[in-house]
Amino acid sequence: MKVSIVGGGGRVGLPLGIVLAGVGHQVSIIDLDENRVRLINSRKMPFNEIGAENLLSNLNLNQLSASNNNSKVEGSDICILIVGTPVLEDGTPSANTLIHLVTQLIPHLRNVKMLMLRSTVYPGITRKLKNLLFESGIDTKISFCPERIAEGNAIQELKVLPQIVGAEDDLAIELSKSLFSSICSNVILTSIEEAELIKLFANSYRYLQFAIANEFFEICKSNDINWVNVWDALTRDYPRAANLPKPGFAAGPCLVKDTQQLNYYYNNNFELGKSALAINENLPDYLVSQLRKDYDLKNLTIGILGMTFKGNVDDFRDSLSFKLLEILRKLSKNVICSDALLQKDFFVSEKQILESSDIIIIATPHNEYRKIITEKPIIDIWRVTQNKSLF
Repeated sequence: MKVSIVGGGGRVGLPLGIVLAGVGHQVSIIDLDENRVRLINSRKMPFNEIGAENLLSNLNLNQLSASNNNSKVEGSDICILIVGTPVLEDGTPSANTLIHLVTQLIPHLRNVKMLMLRSTVYPGITRKLKNLLFESGIDTKISFCPERIAEGNAIQELKVLPQIVGAEDDLAIELSKSLFSSICSNVILTSIEEAELIKLFANSYRYLQFAIANEFFEICKSNDINWVNVWDALTRDYPRAANLPKPGFAAGPCLVKDTQQLNYYYNNNFELGKSALAINENLPDYLVSQLRKDYDLKNLTIGILGMTFKGNVDDFRDSLSFKLLEILRKLSKNVICSDALLQKDFFVSEKQILESSDIIIIATPHNEYRKIITEKPIIDIWRVTQNKSLF
Protein backbone atom coordinates (compact mmCIF):
# COMPACT_ATOMS: atom_id res chain seq x y z
CA MET A 1 0.00 0.00 0.00
CA LYS A 2 0.93 3.63 -0.38
CA VAL A 3 1.20 5.13 3.10
CA SER A 4 1.82 8.71 4.16
CA ILE A 5 2.67 9.62 7.76
CA VAL A 6 2.04 13.22 8.83
CA GLY A 7 4.23 14.09 11.80
CA GLY A 8 6.22 11.08 10.74
CA GLY A 9 9.72 12.28 11.51
CA GLY A 10 9.37 11.73 15.25
CA ARG A 11 9.79 8.89 17.68
CA VAL A 12 6.42 7.32 16.91
CA GLY A 13 6.09 7.90 13.19
CA LEU A 14 9.57 7.21 11.86
CA PRO A 15 10.04 3.72 13.38
CA LEU A 16 6.58 2.80 12.04
CA GLY A 17 7.47 4.14 8.60
CA ILE A 18 10.73 2.21 8.54
CA VAL A 19 9.05 -1.06 9.53
CA LEU A 20 6.22 -0.57 7.00
CA ALA A 21 8.66 0.24 4.19
CA GLY A 22 10.71 -2.79 5.13
CA VAL A 23 7.79 -5.13 4.37
CA GLY A 24 7.01 -3.56 1.01
CA HIS A 25 4.76 -0.55 1.58
CA GLN A 26 5.63 2.73 -0.14
CA VAL A 27 6.03 5.28 2.66
CA SER A 28 6.07 9.09 2.55
CA ILE A 29 7.15 10.86 5.74
CA ILE A 30 5.75 14.39 6.12
CA ASP A 31 7.30 16.51 8.87
CA LEU A 32 7.66 20.26 9.42
CA ASP A 33 11.17 19.90 10.87
CA GLU A 34 13.44 20.49 7.89
CA ASN A 35 16.47 19.09 9.69
CA ARG A 36 14.66 15.81 10.33
CA VAL A 37 13.55 15.64 6.71
CA ARG A 38 17.13 16.16 5.55
CA LEU A 39 18.52 13.56 7.94
CA ILE A 40 15.92 10.95 6.98
CA ASN A 41 16.55 11.41 3.26
CA SER A 42 20.30 11.15 4.01
CA ARG A 43 19.51 7.87 5.81
CA LYS A 44 20.45 9.19 9.25
CA MET A 45 18.22 8.81 12.30
CA PRO A 46 17.31 12.10 14.04
CA PHE A 47 17.26 10.30 17.42
CA ASN A 48 18.41 7.08 19.06
CA GLU A 49 16.30 4.02 18.29
CA ILE A 50 17.76 0.53 18.50
CA GLY A 51 18.18 -1.02 15.05
CA ALA A 52 16.47 1.81 13.19
CA GLU A 53 19.40 3.42 11.39
CA ASN A 54 20.60 0.12 9.95
CA LEU A 55 17.13 -0.60 8.56
CA LEU A 56 16.74 2.96 7.27
CA SER A 57 20.07 2.82 5.46
CA ASN A 58 18.87 -0.20 3.45
CA LEU A 59 15.74 1.55 2.15
CA ASN A 60 15.85 3.50 -1.10
CA LEU A 61 13.91 6.72 -1.66
CA ASN A 62 11.18 4.89 -3.57
CA GLN A 63 10.53 2.82 -0.45
CA LEU A 64 10.69 5.66 2.07
CA SER A 65 11.17 9.38 1.53
CA ALA A 66 10.63 12.49 3.64
CA SER A 67 9.19 15.92 2.84
CA ASN A 68 7.69 18.93 4.60
CA ASN A 69 4.96 19.27 1.97
CA ASN A 70 1.45 18.17 2.94
CA SER A 71 0.63 17.46 -0.69
CA LYS A 72 2.64 14.25 -0.37
CA VAL A 73 -0.38 12.62 1.29
CA GLU A 74 -2.33 12.79 -1.99
CA GLY A 75 -3.15 9.43 -3.49
CA SER A 76 -2.27 7.50 -0.32
CA ASP A 77 -4.24 4.43 0.55
CA ILE A 78 -3.73 5.39 4.20
CA CYS A 79 -2.67 8.71 5.68
CA ILE A 80 -1.45 8.21 9.24
CA LEU A 81 -1.65 11.24 11.50
CA ILE A 82 0.77 11.40 14.42
CA VAL A 83 0.01 14.71 16.06
CA GLY A 84 -1.21 14.49 19.62
CA THR A 85 -3.56 16.52 21.76
CA PRO A 86 -1.52 18.87 23.97
CA VAL A 87 -2.59 19.43 27.55
CA LEU A 88 -2.75 23.04 28.71
CA GLU A 89 -1.26 24.25 31.99
CA ASP A 90 -4.61 23.88 33.74
CA GLY A 91 -4.76 20.18 32.77
CA THR A 92 -7.27 20.66 29.95
CA PRO A 93 -6.46 18.84 26.69
CA SER A 94 -6.83 20.90 23.55
CA ALA A 95 -7.79 19.31 20.24
CA ASN A 96 -7.61 22.61 18.36
CA THR A 97 -4.19 21.93 16.85
CA LEU A 98 -5.28 18.50 15.64
CA ILE A 99 -8.55 19.79 14.18
CA HIS A 100 -6.74 22.66 12.47
CA LEU A 101 -4.22 20.27 10.93
CA VAL A 102 -6.94 17.98 9.56
CA THR A 103 -8.70 21.04 8.14
CA GLN A 104 -5.47 21.97 6.36
CA LEU A 105 -5.09 18.43 5.04
CA ILE A 106 -8.65 18.14 3.67
CA PRO A 107 -7.77 19.44 0.16
CA HIS A 108 -5.13 16.69 -0.05
CA LEU A 109 -7.35 13.91 1.33
CA ARG A 110 -9.93 13.69 -1.44
CA ASN A 111 -8.25 10.71 -3.08
CA VAL A 112 -7.05 9.18 0.19
CA LYS A 113 -8.96 6.08 1.24
CA MET A 114 -8.45 6.38 4.98
CA LEU A 115 -7.13 8.73 7.66
CA MET A 116 -5.64 6.89 10.64
CA LEU A 117 -5.01 8.58 13.99
CA ARG A 118 -2.03 7.13 15.84
CA SER A 119 -1.35 9.55 18.72
CA THR A 120 -3.33 9.62 21.93
CA VAL A 121 -6.61 11.51 22.06
CA TYR A 122 -9.43 11.35 24.58
CA PRO A 123 -12.69 9.63 23.53
CA GLY A 124 -14.76 11.64 21.10
CA ILE A 125 -11.97 13.37 19.19
CA THR A 126 -11.67 10.76 16.42
CA ARG A 127 -15.43 10.87 15.87
CA LYS A 128 -15.30 14.67 15.77
CA LEU A 129 -12.70 14.43 12.99
CA LYS A 130 -14.82 11.81 11.24
CA ASN A 131 -17.72 14.26 11.21
CA LEU A 132 -15.40 17.00 9.96
CA LEU A 133 -14.43 14.86 6.98
CA PHE A 134 -18.08 14.05 6.27
CA GLU A 135 -19.13 17.71 6.47
CA SER A 136 -16.31 18.62 4.07
CA GLY A 137 -17.84 16.35 1.46
CA ILE A 138 -15.07 13.79 1.21
CA ASP A 139 -15.46 10.05 1.66
CA THR A 140 -12.16 9.41 3.42
CA LYS A 141 -12.73 6.84 6.16
CA ILE A 142 -11.15 7.12 9.60
CA SER A 143 -9.72 4.82 12.28
CA PHE A 144 -7.94 5.18 15.58
CA CYS A 145 -5.01 2.79 15.97
CA PRO A 146 -2.93 3.82 19.01
CA GLU A 147 0.79 3.36 19.18
CA ARG A 148 1.86 1.04 22.00
CA ILE A 149 5.64 1.10 21.76
CA ALA A 150 8.33 2.08 24.25
CA GLU A 151 10.86 4.59 22.97
CA GLY A 152 14.16 2.97 22.13
CA ASN A 153 12.58 -0.42 21.45
CA ALA A 154 10.00 0.57 18.85
CA ILE A 155 11.35 -1.48 15.94
CA GLN A 156 11.09 -4.72 17.86
CA GLU A 157 7.82 -3.96 19.63
CA LEU A 158 5.98 -2.95 16.45
CA LYS A 159 6.49 -6.51 15.27
CA VAL A 160 5.47 -8.36 18.42
CA LEU A 161 2.87 -6.29 20.30
CA PRO A 162 -0.84 -6.68 19.52
CA GLN A 163 -2.21 -3.72 17.58
CA ILE A 164 -5.51 -2.15 18.62
CA VAL A 165 -7.68 -1.12 15.66
CA GLY A 166 -10.57 1.18 16.47
CA ALA A 167 -12.75 1.36 13.37
CA GLU A 168 -16.35 0.99 12.25
CA ASP A 169 -16.62 1.36 8.47
CA ASP A 170 -15.89 -1.83 6.55
CA LEU A 171 -13.19 -0.18 4.46
CA ALA A 172 -11.51 1.36 7.51
CA ILE A 173 -11.51 -2.02 9.25
CA GLU A 174 -10.14 -3.76 6.16
CA LEU A 175 -7.36 -1.24 5.50
CA SER A 176 -6.29 -0.96 9.14
CA LYS A 177 -6.18 -4.72 9.67
CA SER A 178 -4.37 -5.26 6.37
CA LEU A 179 -1.70 -2.68 7.18
CA PHE A 180 -0.87 -3.98 10.64
CA SER A 181 -1.22 -7.64 9.70
CA SER A 182 1.72 -7.06 7.39
CA ILE A 183 4.02 -6.30 10.34
CA CYS A 184 2.49 -8.07 13.37
CA SER A 185 0.49 -11.23 13.93
CA ASN A 186 -2.17 -10.02 16.36
CA VAL A 187 -4.71 -7.30 15.50
CA ILE A 188 -7.50 -6.56 17.99
CA LEU A 189 -10.63 -4.89 16.63
CA THR A 190 -12.61 -2.47 18.83
CA SER A 191 -14.89 0.53 18.42
CA ILE A 192 -13.26 3.94 18.01
CA GLU A 193 -14.10 5.11 21.53
CA GLU A 194 -12.94 1.82 23.04
CA ALA A 195 -9.59 2.18 21.30
CA GLU A 196 -9.21 5.78 22.50
CA LEU A 197 -9.92 4.70 26.07
CA ILE A 198 -7.62 1.65 25.90
CA LYS A 199 -4.69 3.91 25.12
CA LEU A 200 -5.47 6.26 28.01
CA PHE A 201 -5.98 3.33 30.39
CA ALA A 202 -2.65 1.75 29.39
CA ASN A 203 -0.55 4.83 30.07
CA SER A 204 -2.49 5.83 33.18
CA TYR A 205 -2.07 2.32 34.62
CA ARG A 206 1.68 2.50 34.10
CA TYR A 207 1.79 5.96 35.66
CA LEU A 208 -0.16 4.70 38.68
CA GLN A 209 2.35 1.89 39.16
CA PHE A 210 5.18 4.42 39.39
CA ALA A 211 3.15 6.53 41.82
CA ILE A 212 2.60 3.55 44.13
CA ALA A 213 6.32 2.79 44.08
CA ASN A 214 7.24 6.40 44.76
CA GLU A 215 4.81 6.77 47.66
CA PHE A 216 5.95 3.46 49.16
CA PHE A 217 9.50 4.82 48.92
CA GLU A 218 8.51 8.05 50.66
CA ILE A 219 6.75 6.13 53.44
CA CYS A 220 9.91 4.10 54.05
CA LYS A 221 12.27 7.06 53.86
CA SER A 222 10.14 9.27 56.11
CA ASN A 223 10.16 6.55 58.77
CA ASP A 224 13.85 5.59 58.46
CA ILE A 225 13.04 2.14 57.11
CA ASN A 226 15.35 0.59 54.52
CA TRP A 227 13.19 0.59 51.40
CA VAL A 228 15.62 -1.63 49.47
CA ASN A 229 15.16 -4.43 51.98
CA VAL A 230 11.40 -3.91 51.85
CA TRP A 231 11.36 -4.13 48.04
CA ASP A 232 13.52 -7.23 48.00
CA ALA A 233 11.45 -9.08 50.58
CA LEU A 234 8.16 -7.95 49.01
CA THR A 235 8.93 -8.93 45.42
CA ARG A 236 11.30 -11.88 45.69
CA ASP A 237 9.58 -15.06 44.47
CA TYR A 238 6.21 -13.43 45.11
CA PRO A 239 4.29 -13.13 41.83
CA ARG A 240 1.56 -10.83 43.14
CA ALA A 241 4.15 -8.09 43.78
CA ALA A 242 6.44 -8.89 40.88
CA ASN A 243 5.27 -5.89 38.83
CA LEU A 244 6.12 -3.30 41.47
CA PRO A 245 8.69 -0.99 39.85
CA LYS A 246 11.58 0.68 41.65
CA PRO A 247 10.99 4.28 42.72
CA GLY A 248 12.23 7.06 40.48
CA PHE A 249 11.23 9.93 38.23
CA ALA A 250 8.16 9.11 36.11
CA ALA A 251 7.40 11.64 33.41
CA GLY A 252 7.87 12.04 29.68
CA PRO A 253 5.54 13.07 26.86
CA CYS A 254 2.89 10.35 27.34
CA LEU A 255 2.25 9.14 30.88
CA VAL A 256 1.54 12.51 32.48
CA LYS A 257 -0.45 13.87 29.55
CA ASP A 258 -2.59 10.78 29.14
CA THR A 259 -3.40 10.63 32.84
CA GLN A 260 -4.51 14.26 32.58
CA GLN A 261 -6.60 13.50 29.49
CA LEU A 262 -8.32 10.62 31.24
CA ASN A 263 -9.08 12.85 34.22
CA TYR A 264 -10.54 15.48 31.87
CA TYR A 265 -12.66 12.88 30.09
CA TYR A 266 -13.96 11.66 33.47
CA ASN A 267 -15.01 15.20 34.43
CA ASN A 268 -12.09 15.68 36.83
CA ASN A 269 -13.18 12.64 38.87
CA PHE A 270 -10.16 10.38 38.23
CA GLU A 271 -9.05 10.48 41.85
CA LEU A 272 -6.29 7.88 41.54
CA GLY A 273 -4.91 9.75 38.54
CA LYS A 274 -4.87 13.07 40.38
CA SER A 275 -3.09 11.47 43.31
CA ALA A 276 -0.53 9.88 40.98
CA LEU A 277 0.16 13.24 39.35
CA ALA A 278 0.75 14.84 42.74
CA ILE A 279 3.02 12.03 43.95
CA ASN A 280 5.15 11.66 40.82
CA GLU A 281 5.48 15.36 40.05
CA ASN A 282 6.44 16.06 43.67
CA LEU A 283 9.27 13.52 43.85
CA PRO A 284 12.05 16.04 42.97
CA ASP A 285 10.80 18.33 45.77
CA TYR A 286 10.68 15.40 48.18
CA LEU A 287 14.24 14.29 47.39
CA VAL A 288 15.56 17.81 47.91
CA SER A 289 13.62 18.21 51.17
CA GLN A 290 15.18 15.01 52.49
CA LEU A 291 18.64 16.05 51.32
CA ARG A 292 18.34 19.41 53.13
CA LYS A 293 17.84 17.62 56.44
CA ASP A 294 21.48 16.51 56.43
CA TYR A 295 23.27 18.98 54.14
CA ASP A 296 23.60 22.76 53.94
CA LEU A 297 23.04 22.99 50.20
CA LYS A 298 23.86 26.69 49.88
CA ASN A 299 27.54 25.83 50.35
CA LEU A 300 27.58 22.80 48.04
CA THR A 301 27.85 21.97 44.35
CA ILE A 302 25.28 19.38 43.29
CA GLY A 303 25.86 17.25 40.20
CA ILE A 304 22.94 15.70 38.30
CA LEU A 305 23.61 12.71 36.07
CA GLY A 306 20.85 11.96 33.55
CA MET A 307 18.56 14.62 32.09
CA THR A 308 16.33 12.60 29.75
CA PHE A 309 12.89 11.52 30.92
CA LYS A 310 13.84 7.83 31.23
CA GLY A 311 16.85 5.58 31.00
CA ASN A 312 18.61 4.76 27.73
CA VAL A 313 16.69 7.22 25.54
CA ASP A 314 17.80 10.65 24.31
CA ASP A 315 14.39 12.31 24.76
CA PHE A 316 14.22 15.07 27.38
CA ARG A 317 10.57 16.11 26.90
CA ASP A 318 8.86 16.74 30.25
CA SER A 319 11.81 15.23 32.10
CA LEU A 320 11.66 15.72 35.87
CA SER A 321 15.44 16.06 35.88
CA PHE A 322 14.95 19.64 34.71
CA LYS A 323 12.51 20.29 37.54
CA LEU A 324 15.12 18.95 39.95
CA LEU A 325 17.67 21.26 38.35
CA GLU A 326 15.50 24.34 38.85
CA ILE A 327 14.78 23.48 42.51
CA LEU A 328 18.45 22.97 43.29
CA ARG A 329 19.51 26.15 41.50
CA LYS A 330 17.51 28.13 44.05
CA LEU A 331 18.98 26.32 47.04
CA SER A 332 22.54 25.31 46.19
CA LYS A 333 25.80 27.13 45.63
CA ASN A 334 26.03 25.56 42.19
CA VAL A 335 24.35 22.86 40.13
CA ILE A 336 25.97 21.10 37.19
CA CYS A 337 24.42 18.42 35.02
CA SER A 338 25.30 15.90 32.36
CA ASP A 339 23.67 13.18 30.29
CA ALA A 340 25.14 10.13 28.63
CA LEU A 341 22.87 10.38 25.55
CA LEU A 342 21.90 14.05 25.33
CA GLN A 343 23.97 17.20 24.95
CA LYS A 344 23.01 20.80 25.67
CA ASP A 345 25.14 23.93 25.82
CA PHE A 346 25.16 24.11 29.62
CA PHE A 347 25.85 20.42 30.21
CA VAL A 348 29.26 19.34 31.47
CA SER A 349 31.05 16.02 31.17
CA GLU A 350 30.43 13.06 33.41
CA LYS A 351 34.04 13.40 34.53
CA GLN A 352 33.44 16.96 35.71
CA ILE A 353 30.33 15.85 37.61
CA LEU A 354 32.33 13.20 39.44
CA GLU A 355 35.27 15.54 40.16
CA SER A 356 33.52 18.83 40.98
CA SER A 357 30.33 17.84 42.76
CA ASP A 358 29.96 17.64 46.52
CA ILE A 359 26.85 15.49 46.10
CA ILE A 360 25.85 13.46 43.02
CA ILE A 361 22.28 12.62 42.05
CA ILE A 362 21.57 9.98 39.41
CA ALA A 363 18.28 11.24 38.04
CA THR A 364 18.04 8.98 34.97
CA PRO A 365 19.18 5.33 35.00
CA HIS A 366 21.27 5.16 31.82
CA ASN A 367 23.21 1.91 31.52
CA GLU A 368 26.39 3.95 31.04
CA TYR A 369 26.27 4.92 34.71
CA ARG A 370 26.61 1.35 35.95
CA LYS A 371 30.38 1.65 35.91
CA ILE A 372 30.52 4.72 38.17
CA ILE A 373 32.48 4.30 41.37
CA THR A 374 32.75 7.24 43.75
CA GLU A 375 33.44 7.99 47.40
CA LYS A 376 31.27 11.09 47.26
CA PRO A 377 27.75 11.17 48.67
CA ILE A 378 25.40 9.90 45.97
CA ILE A 379 21.64 9.58 45.62
CA ASP A 380 20.89 6.60 43.38
CA ILE A 381 17.37 5.43 44.15
CA TRP A 382 17.39 3.63 40.81
CA ARG A 383 20.28 1.52 42.13
CA VAL A 384 22.09 1.77 38.81
CA THR A 385 25.52 1.81 40.46
CA GLN A 386 27.09 -0.29 43.19
CA ASN A 387 27.77 2.76 45.35
CA LYS A 388 26.03 3.15 48.69
CA SER A 389 23.15 5.57 48.12
CA LEU A 390 22.10 8.22 50.64
CA PHE A 391 18.47 7.21 50.11
